[in-house]
Amino acid sequence: MSSSYDFLFKIVVLGEGAVGKTAVVTRFSHGFFRTDYKTTIGSQFAVKNIDITDNSGSRYTVKLQIWDVAGQSRFQILRPMYYRGSSGGILVYDVTRRRTFIVLEEWLRELEKAIGKQIPLVLVANKTDLPDRVIEPSEGRKFADEHGMPYLESSAKTGEGIVDIFEELAKTLVDKRSQSEV
Repeated sequence: MSSSYDFLFKIVVLGEGAVGKTAVVTRFSHGFFRTDYKTTIGSQFAVKNIDITDNSGSRYTVKLQIWDVAGQSRFQILRPMYYRGSSGGILVYDVTRRRTFIVLEEWLRELEKAIGKQIPLVLVANKTDLPDRVIEPSEGRKFADEHGMPYLESSAKTGEGIVDIFEELAKTLVDKRSQSEV
């Protein structure tokens, strides 16, 4: 992996425990899926470069520092320190567990309280490979539209949609940075 990059962004991956945050990050950063994930304690950290083309057609290499934050409520006191300094985030829920969708507002409030502002986020409906889906795509899209964020579906197990998540967020962050420099 080249150490050369045009932009560096810290991003945070958040959502309830066992929605697949670690699996999404591992699939993206290392290219594989494991079936035996352990509960994340505090946070895990990954770094990966991604090449993107922005809205103007310019190509950039973006280095992402990805902070995978523990979702269990017992780690709530620790999470704000991992959020600080984040440029963007990925909000993940499990399409087979309604509770993980219902509490998304709480995750947004926690994040905004910790960093004192809104940052670009991507909403991710994960585990789409599973047959017992209970949250329809229309529900996820509605939530994303109401909060001004892109909606993407993924399966960390199959790899479907994983790169798209990080590309979408990287493009948004580069475009935001470019607009603020004008």
